[in-house]
Amino acid sequence: MAKKIAVYGSYEAKVHVKQRYWKKRIDGVKQRYWKKTKRTKKVEASGRYEFYGKGKDLYKATVKAHRFMPKGFVSVSAEKFLENPEKYGLEGEWIEREVES
Repeated sequence: MAKKIAVYGSYEAKVHVKQRYWKKRIDGVKQRYWKKTKRTKKVEASGRYEFYGKGKDLYKATVKAHRFMPKGFVSVSAEKFLENPEKYGLEGEWIEREVES
């Protein structure tokens, strides 16, 4: 049976700001597009990680989750999270943090 642990709370993270612009297509129709910019802003949000797997991997994933904030509700294997944490979260700082096992 796999072990589980949850890390959740509110956090503050830097997010790239998107900009909306108009582009004229070949057929003459103007259309709006969203484009990422280099500018960032601080956003306060809440999220939750639910890790499952081996005990050693759970410990490592919980430690790594100090830096990477979840994108909403994320249920993922601790092993997969350790391989690519940027896929499941973004860098930031926890304001309030709870760990539930």
